[in-house]
Amino acid sequence: MRMLDSPRRRRRVFLVLGAVGILVPLIFLGVHLSTPGSPENANGPEVSGAYLNTPKSVPFTAQKRRAVRRVLARFISTAVARKDVGSSWAVTGPSLRAGFTRRQWMSGEIPVAPYPASRHGQGAWDVVDYSYPKKVSLEVLVFPKPHSGYSVATADVDVVKGYDGRWRVDYWMITKFHGPGTPAPADSTSALSEGPPNVHQLPGKKNSVRHRAGRPQPSSASAAAASNGTHVGKAWLLVPAGILGLIVVLPLTFGIFVWTRNRRAVAEYRRPRS
Repeated sequence: MRMLDSPRRRRRVFLVLGAVGILVPLIFLGVHLSTPGSPENANGPEVSGAYLNTPKSVPFTAQKRRAVRRVLARFISTAVARKDVGSSWAVTGPSLRAGFTRRQWMSGEIPVAPYPASRHGQGAWDVVDYSYPKKVSLEVLVFPKPHSGYSVATADVDVVKGYDGRWRVDYWMITKFHGPGTPAPADSTSALSEGPPNVHQLPGKKNSVRHRAGRPQPSSASAAAASNGTHVGKAWLLVPAGILGLIVVLPLTFGIFVWTRNRRAVAEYRRPRS
């Protein structure tokens, strides 16, 4: 081949073939040894659209507000305040009482943080997060009894409408306390016997049970799947490392080759002619 008769062309062909010989194995390793992800993981290649389907928002009408306020007042005065807890069963939604029988619920060991709620403002809220035809999410204000040692609190609440047309509290979680607690007598225990005198453990913190409908916590299996789905194989790291190496090695190799060739040419030029 005449193209290969020239030493310069042969060197260029060898450089191109060497670069291709390095790039092709790296691309092959990156494609075949990398982790593609998991279909169960939200960051994977296949994401179900079921999570994006939300009910249509509807007005929070006066009739609905009155019904929700009555249910909240009854739930707070019984389940939250721990008075006549058994009667709160009728106004508790399926998610809150899941896994409980009515007898177990009446014992008072329920997934609702206790709070010494007063009669003032029961059923009042300051924020409506959303209003759907059969579900309302609210931020409810709860006021403590005087001298209980507790402060005004905010609770996240979901109220759902059952097939019988009745509203029920399906989620309850105290999320915030506002200001210092009301003074408690120095020689008395707290309102719900939580700790020694004047030492009150705030409910809804470490010992509370988070149990919210529509917002399930990820199980260990799903967490492991998510972790595996986003894991990057070690072989995949060879691709950027190889590319960076080529960016440095190829120009350096070519520069050394040109420098050596020029040195030889200069030496050949300066060599004495016989």
